[in-house]
Amino acid sequence: MSTRADKGPVAVIADDEDLGRLLLAESATAAGLVPIATDNGLAALEAALAQDDTALVLLDVDMPGLDGYSVCRRLRAEPRFATLPIVIVTGHDDSKAVARAFDAGATDFVQKPVNWTLLPYRLEYILRNAAQIRALAEREAQVRTLVEALPDRLWVVTVDGEIRWSPRIFDGDPSGVASTSSHNLRLGMAPPQQLERALDAIRATAADGVARKLDYREARAAGKERSYELRFSRREGGDVVVVRRDTSERAAAAERIERLAYFDPLTSLPNRQRCLETADRLVAEAAAAGESVAVVYLDLNGFKRINDTFGHPVGDAVLQTVATKLAATIARFERQHEHLSLARFGGDEFVVLLRHAAAAAPALEIANACYATLKEPIAYRGLEFHSTPSIGIAVYPEDGPDVATVLKHADTAMYQAKSAATGAIAVYAPAMSSRLRDWLDLEAKLRKALRSEQLQLQYQPKFRLADDQVVGLEALVRWCDTDHGQVPPARFVSIAEDSGLIIDLGAWVMRAACRQVRAWLDQGRAIPVAINVSAKELVHGDPARTLEQEAQAAGIPASLIEIELTESLLVKDSATVRGALDRFRRLGCRIALDDFGTGYSSLAYITRFPPDRIKIDQAFVRNVDRSPSDAAIANAILSLGESLRLTVTAEGIETPAQLAWLRRRGCHEGQGFLLSRPLSAADVTARFPPRAGAAAGAAEGRPAGSRRR
Repeated sequence: MSTRADKGPVAVIADDEDLGRLLLAESATAAGLVPIATDNGLAALEAALAQDDTALVLLDVDMPGLDGYSVCRRLRAEPRFATLPIVIVTGHDDSKAVARAFDAGATDFVQKPVNWTLLPYRLEYILRNAAQIRALAEREAQVRTLVEALPDRLWVVTVDGEIRWSPRIFDGDPSGVASTSSHNLRLGMAPPQQLERALDAIRATAADGVARKLDYREARAAGKERSYELRFSRREGGDVVVVRRDTSERAAAAERIERLAYFDPLTSLPNRQRCLETADRLVAEAAAAGESVAVVYLDLNGFKRINDTFGHPVGDAVLQTVATKLAATIARFERQHEHLSLARFGGDEFVVLLRHAAAAAPALEIANACYATLKEPIAYRGLEFHSTPSIGIAVYPEDGPDVATVLKHADTAMYQAKSAATGAIAVYAPAMSSRLRDWLDLEAKLRKALRSEQLQLQYQPKFRLADDQVVGLEALVRWCDTDHGQVPPARFVSIAEDSGLIIDLGAWVMRAACRQVRAWLDQGRAIPVAINVSAKELVHGDPARTLEQEAQAAGIPASLIEIELTESLLVKDSATVRGALDRFRRLGCRIALDDFGTGYSSLAYITRFPPDRIKIDQAFVRNVDRSPSDAAIANAILSLGESLRLTVTAEGIETPAQLAWLRRRGCHEGQGFLLSRPLSAADVTARFPPRAGAAAGAAEGRPAGSRRR
């Protein structure tokens, strides 16, 4: 037996003829292999087993001891030699000898007399083909490992749904063939009640090649349900690949998201967004049927005093009791009126919607029943609370051509009901002009205030909760009128929205904020300032261009201005809105979504207009340390922020317990009265001295910590 002199892939050769053994070794060398030549089968077997890099075995058939067939079979019994190329060199020229060689596991055979000139090329081909077979086997093993690791189930089926192969159903059967009946196999793919739908989808996909999916639920033990999704796609040859995925967690998450989007977490009633969508639907149906839709608008009198005196937890308990009483009252009318719904519209406001051929009369009956129910005191922990409602009623189409108008007029009637003149319930009439005159008066004064710079900005600091460092300010517009005194922002912003002044108001806020940022930069402070932008500004104005102009005029980088979009604005997914937000981003502005979690619009923004920051609404922060439901929602928002790599800011932090809870859960930033009340510009200057590194870039308008490029 020859010994190995060089390193490299080995060719083990067995031939009892000296000349044949020598020529085979030379051919192996020409093919790039290191030959180990033996004169018998047993030595060849031992040599192959002893090497770690055996690349080829050349075996003569007739040898002393073990013949070539026996050596081939012994080698094939070793798993590591499963793809090793083994070539039988035989002088037999009959088909039986060839068949015997392949039965023994030979890769190829070479007939004697050998063409020694061509043999090296043939060996190179055999080696190349073996390498390709090994690579294919490795890929198949990888694919099988991946398929088996997937949580999804997979089937390859014919156009009639007959299952050809499945890596899970046919466990332990590498051929992919099982004796189980095709009907039972199909039931593994889909339950009996869904099987026909699945077969229809298979046939359709096999016919047109269009990918399809089928969602269904399947009842399990203890009344639990699991959700599944079947996906169908055609492959070459006409077979259909069916993939079944367990979507139970996704379905539960979708239901939870819908719950967050459409239902009030405190009372479990439909929220403002669901109410608006329901109203739109009822009005459209009423218009088609020649019917009417009544809006019954309820507001609790004196509820603010309950919150202020006893705290928000008590106020929340009262609201829950009110919601329960109203729901029970509305339930008494559901047999008579099919199209009837109740929603918490916000705060201490509730809305009842009724579609009817003549909705005014039954709406008044329902309003009286609600008033009678809520007139009774509400008992809570030994206390009695009296919070009777003021109720306004407006009807489509008599009191307005659309939902927005009818809601506005119902709100007007509700405010009218608050006066002693009309009692607790008022039906809208055009003669209700006192509130309208007040509205017009405030609108005129607001226009004057904008022209004469009578508005002011205050700044609510935002702190990084990890180290209590101020990381930004939220600009809050304030208006103190000579006649009306301090006008609530919600009031004059609503007037600005309705009158179209919101665009001018937004431009004033941007101008004032940019000028103040410039003043702080000159003092060595580079503090980002967040500005609220309304839906009407985005849709009807060009706030990005306004900001660009004001930033240039003030000589500041626009990136120091953050844009906050308030959820309650209900910005619609439109090309105009997308374009406006894109322009803000091109200016370097960060986008924040305010009041996150209180309605549908915020969830829509996450997918339509991905923000840089989401702000947990103070409604969830208020009881986050005491209410499991609020804590669950806050946790969900924090998890969502972490998954999407968004900064999460908590609003309305008022107690150390709230702050501690948020810090433990990893909330990035916070704002609220506990940390700081809104400050004037002078108070900001006094409270937050310039930090090291801020002054270096202030003169050029660079934020603290930025570098020259």
